[in-house]
Amino acid sequence: MNTNVVLDSRPGPLARFVARPAFWGTAVAFVVVFALGLALSRKLPPRPPVYLSLPEFSFMSEKGTAFGSADLRGRVWIASFMFTSCPTVCPKLMEKMGEIQHRTRNAGPAVHLVSISVDPENDTPERLAEFGRRFKASPYRWTFLTGEQKALEETVVKGFKLAMGKDIDSALQIFHSERFVLVDAEGRIRGYYEADKPGIDSLLRDVHFLINVR
Repeated sequence: MNTNVVLDSRPGPLARFVARPAFWGTAVAFVVVFALGLALSRKLPPRPPVYLSLPEFSFMSEKGTAFGSADLRGRVWIASFMFTSCPTVCPKLMEKMGEIQHRTRNAGPAVHLVSISVDPENDTPERLAEFGRRFKASPYRWTFLTGEQKALEETVVKGFKLAMGKDIDSALQIFHSERFVLVDAEGRIRGYYEADKPGIDSLLRDVHFLINVR
């Protein structure tokens, strides 16, 4: 009796179908369409509103050189307000700015940070430079500004629409906004944010939108 079993080595119908170039072309097209569908179905974050355009300004930086809106044109930037002798609120705000500096590090020069002094009588460029070093401010990505009191008030109060001034009934006397302000590459205010985790997360989402979605 012949016990040899002859096996059919020819590929089956399914294997022959999979081996066809048309199959792989169809499979690749399906994957591409599926991935594109997923990307399109993702909901983009809402576009940050345009509040108003800032007037032109120029002040003195911690480097002792003029710096202002002309230097910031073409870049998204984040403004904060402080004074170097502030013992409570300002150090906390600067720590938050330091966090923003770290979290936007990959954006490079596309995102700039600006801290404006509301006590120009005492905040010289030298004091601002020392203050910046205290919070590890990058000299390339974070600028501190001071100038004449009247000009600063014009920019902060009339430009940013935020409060600043002196209160003789307060122990600190000097007051200012504790919010961050997002400004786009055209010099338009796009948002005001609280200096807490939800506020900073929202700010960074809007920063990402402005530098990535045109």
